[in-house]
Amino acid sequence: MSESRTRTSATPRSAASDVERGAARYLFAVAVLSEPDGERVTTGELREHLDVTPASASEMVARLADRGLVDYESYQGVRLTDRGTTVAERVAWQFCVVSTFFESELDAAIDDRTAFDVAFALPSDGLSNLRDLVGGSCLGLCPESAGEGDECSA
Repeated sequence: MSESRTRTSATPRSAASDVERGAARYLFAVAVLSEPDGERVTTGELREHLDVTPASASEMVARLADRGLVDYESYQGVRLTDRGTTVAERVAWQFCVVSTFFESELDAAIDDRTAFDVAFALPSDGLSNLRDLVGGSCLGLCPESAGEGDECSA
């Protein structure tokens, strides 16, 4: 028998700024690891991808489930709820904008963790300005893009 944990909220949150950095990092990882079919991701996969301890992964997944951002079933794994998907897509967009800016405007590679940290730290107007600087082009990282060079929208 599996345990399922989800909660709903009367006021859904959609912006990445509504969750702390650690939670956003986990939501983004679940989105990346579950692509393209949205299958459940095991806590072991999350642990390896994020380079965290098993206890940390289990604790964060439980907190995300309590907040209604993921659906977690013991021994089955985790998947994003609609609310979690909305936050993860916003985080992915932020990540895409920062990565695209560094590669296309600065001709400098930036590692994924740094791109995530910069994207999460920037205020929304800063992200909008970066997006404008790259002309909305995308490196194929945005969830809305179909591939390299597509428009990156938010």
